[in-house]
Amino acid sequence: MDNQQMIMEFQKNQQKLQQITMQKQSTKTEKKEVENALKELKSCEDEDVYKSVGSILVSKDYDELLEELKERNEDLEVRMKSLNKREKKLRKKVEQAQKQFQKQMQNQNMAQ
Repeated sequence: MDNQQMIMEFQKNQQKLQQITMQKQSTKTEKKEVENALKELKSCEDEDVYKSVGSILVSKDYDELLEELKERNEDLEVRMKSLNKREKKLRKKVEQAQKQFQKQMQNQNMAQ
């Protein structure tokens, strides 16, 4: 693989890493919102509860909403674990590419 290809591959992996970082941040934010909603919901068991759907609030059964939020929270945990694994693999790839590029550059400098 020549230098140009290595650089392009490195940049592509860097971009993927940035995308994963943004997805992780978005997932963290949504998870925090769901956790806060669960906390609030548990503190008002005997009251009417509503769910935001688009720009309106819809009356919702307490237990149904509680279950829905718990499921969403679990889904977000699974997504976060998946993103962490992808990030870890990609970071290794980036580090290996960096080392390989540095090694290749050193070899070229010695050959000159």
